[in-house]
Amino acid sequence: MSVERSKTDYIVIHCSATPPDMDIGREEIRKWHKARGFREIGYHFVIRRNGGVERGRWVLIPGAHVKGYNSVSVGVCMVGGVDSDMKPEDNFTGDQWGALLDVVSTLKGDFPEAKIVGHTELDSGKACPSFDVQQWVKRVNLI
Repeated sequence: MSVERSKTDYIVIHCSATPPDMDIGREEIRKWHKARGFREIGYHFVIRRNGGVERGRWVLIPGAHVKGYNSVSVGVCMVGGVDSDMKPEDNFTGDQWGALLDVVSTLKGDFPEAKIVGHTELDSGKACPSFDVQQWVKRVNLI
């Protein structure tokens, strides 16, 4: 049995680092994570190319999505984020952007003190999520 997270300091936005023609979801990512030794999918939410939102881990259970911050964060993964050569690319669909706003708005309602960040802001060695989260936060008025 997992222990619930006692506080939520961050809402962390990720990408799956898959090209735009690869439409995957929770089950594929779950298999990848289990192959890496995780007990379960590391993210709490996965946003598919069509904007569909799939739940991963229960939101109060610590994730496995950003080393050193899993015990104080919620992980949201957008499918896509690299081009056909596997280079970082903001290639998310309009449906995904709408779903991201819905998911993050709900999470901010549940965890009002949590800061919205991109994976790269907590681990500078990563390009994930392949867009500037702080610019997006300002543009959609989530500050």
